[in-house]
Amino acid sequence: MGTIQIRGKKHRIRVAFVYRSIRRFENTDYYCETGKNNCKCRQCRSALALLAEIERKIDEGIFKYGDFFPESKALKTLNDLKLADTSANVGFSTYANQWLDLIEDSIAYSTHKTYSSDVSKLCQYFGNVELKKIRPTHIQMFIKQCNLSPKSISNIIGVLHQILDNAYNDELLSKNPTKVIKKPRVETSEVDPFNINEAESIINWMQEHHPQMTIFFALGFYTGMRTGELLALKWSDIDFSKYTITVQRTITKNRIKESTKTEKSRTIDIIPALEAYLKNHKQYTFLKSDWVLTTLYNQPFMKTENINRLYFTPCLKALGFRYRTIYQMRHSFACMMIDAGENLNWIKSMLGHRTLSMIFKRYGNKINRQDGTRKGVIFSESVPKVCQIKNDRHN
Repeated sequence: MGTIQIRGKKHRIRVAFVYRSIRRFENTDYYCETGKNNCKCRQCRSALALLAEIERKIDEGIFKYGDFFPESKALKTLNDLKLADTSANVGFSTYANQWLDLIEDSIAYSTHKTYSSDVSKLCQYFGNVELKKIRPTHIQMFIKQCNLSPKSISNIIGVLHQILDNAYNDELLSKNPTKVIKKPRVETSEVDPFNINEAESIINWMQEHHPQMTIFFALGFYTGMRTGELLALKWSDIDFSKYTITVQRTITKNRIKESTKTEKSRTIDIIPALEAYLKNHKQYTFLKSDWVLTTLYNQPFMKTENINRLYFTPCLKALGFRYRTIYQMRHSFACMMIDAGENLNWIKSMLGHRTLSMIFKRYGNKINRQDGTRKGVIFSESVPKVCQIKNDRHN
């Protein structure tokens, strides 16, 4: 099902729809009058009508991309792929690389980079063998000879499935051979949270030994933001008058991406304990940089490796805590909030999950008790004196 999305300061409307198994995003000539989601203004209604017409023609098999988006960057790739489709004997490498070009503008840079690596491995094995000659046995043999982890193999087969599904939709295959392939079982990464005492000890240790880095860990434990979102946080994202943070960008693979993992931005609460740390941290970067957390050169950290090596690992060793990854801060927040009886919808919105089922699936077996507190009040007494401020927001 397609959607319309409002983008940028001018509230330009773009449409999102699936064409030839690929989710496409294209700008329209419409501009939302309010800038709000689910708007019913005339411009949004016109964009919805355009989207309905696109999807109707796709369903009927008469959609012509150039008729709707003649200036689209994707048009040339689509036309190139169409030329390749005229040959019933198109080879795998040719088709797979054209498919990569086709989806480039519709997925994140980091995702496209990963897909490119996966396609390279597939091309090394299948070469330019004709698509129609690829059988389930060939795919099983590929899996057997792969010297990779089950997760990596599963991801590669997922990419192969998309390529061959696209070929099926292009009527180059009578069926997709990957549909009968059983992927290797992948163990989900373990949720191994810090408890509240450990979390507070880590933050206090940072405050004593590396005060300029304290905010990274306070944000991690008190908001559950993803590590890339923490690195990409700007002072302009923080509204101290409303006690909120707007999460709207992330840093991944040394690139700043102006959208999060789930694409849409979200607004989360600043709990009382975190407010103190944020205001105390102003002395380090507020007047020097747009970024909340910076290196010595007033630039954002582009990855967490140095933070882990220089600050986090030494901290765990000094405190005598068992090693866990930095990402466990996010899981720790979720588990502590669930454990304290917080509203599950609030936790979902803080984490940026789409559904409550994600909460139960990921953290259900980590719930220990139901105390019933509200918005992080369990942390209220944990703030060191150096960070304590007068807090009368609830008075």
